[in-house]
Amino acid sequence: MKILIEKEKLISQAPADIRDWGPWQFPRAFVAGPKTYLEFHISSDSALSYGKPRAWFCSEDMWETWHESNPCGMQISNGDIVKPYQPKALPESEIELPEVIGKFSSYGFARNYFDYEKVHHDYRHWYIERTKPGEAMQVDEVSIELPGYTMNTSEGVFPLPYFHQLKRGPGNSIWTFLYKHYVVDGKISKYGASWFHKSTDNGKTFKFISRIPYTYDLAMDPGAEKRYGYGEPDMCFIDENTAFSLHRTTDGTGIGPMYIAWTYDGGYTWTKPEYFDDRGVWPQTVALENGVVIAGYGRPGLFIRPYYNGEWHDRTAIVEPMDYQTDTCSYCAIIPAGPDSALIFYSDFNYPDDKGIPRKSLMVRKIRVVV
Repeated sequence: MKILIEKEKLISQAPADIRDWGPWQFPRAFVAGPKTYLEFHISSDSALSYGKPRAWFCSEDMWETWHESNPCGMQISNGDIVKPYQPKALPESEIELPEVIGKFSSYGFARNYFDYEKVHHDYRHWYIERTKPGEAMQVDEVSIELPGYTMNTSEGVFPLPYFHQLKRGPGNSIWTFLYKHYVVDGKISKYGASWFHKSTDNGKTFKFISRIPYTYDLAMDPGAEKRYGYGEPDMCFIDENTAFSLHRTTDGTGIGPMYIAWTYDGGYTWTKPEYFDDRGVWPQTVALENGVVIAGYGRPGLFIRPYYNGEWHDRTAIVEPMDYQTDTCSYCAIIPAGPDSALIFYSDFNYPDDKGIPRKSLMVRKIRVVV
């Protein structure tokens, strides 16, 4: 196997005075017909930013040039274009909430948790944005099964439900992956779990498929018992029934390993999660036509790691690791770019401008894997 990584291309740079964590981070990529879209964060990394505008760029010439654009999304099998919709969080002081069933902290923020079924119906709506090519995006309410789901407060607000991502799967299915504490026999779980949902009607309803509770390896992560649990799962199909999922454990207690689990029945049951690597936030994966799967993840740094013919190969750096949160947000987006190629979108906190000044920047590189 040979990995060929092309030179990086700049898409957008933050103003020189923006060096703090949050803006010009967290890229999301969408393909709609011949156009590729990039969305990224331009606000603080906070529940207070939920629902605020994000930056959008578009390429119409096979990723050679990029220009600012209106929001778009992912084109699905019926021709619709869809994307997640994130409502604004509500001030906690202005709403009536049920009894608290659990208290957890994340990155120093204390959070109260509630049984989803006991939260007022007004706060339990789920939406995506949907359009037809050439038309404006419309907010579209969807139906979703959520056995044992919870909601929580954070930073003085009550975030409303939203999808973290939508991803196409086999047979024109659409998948979404959540991560949350859950209720069993009236009690809240000690740790967050990864959730898997599937839509077979073009994103109008999402069926609950499975949930993977937090499982850890103390030999690989001595601090595992103090963590939040699993977060930011991604799933990648090898064929119609075989897929793997990756799970973040890095949280406010420190950098944690990433875990991998496998399913052989389309996501209904999973193997026990096992150690995958020593780091990994927002793992993203893509399966190429030549049989190679590419996983992207990091913090510190950003890496890609290929899977081929039943074997994971060594990781390769896209952004070399530096001190914590000084190199990249380590979130990435990966989309196919040909039978043996993919594009990876990412942030580089130190890419020089035309005066040589390091700037927070959104970048793209093409990766080709020859087997």
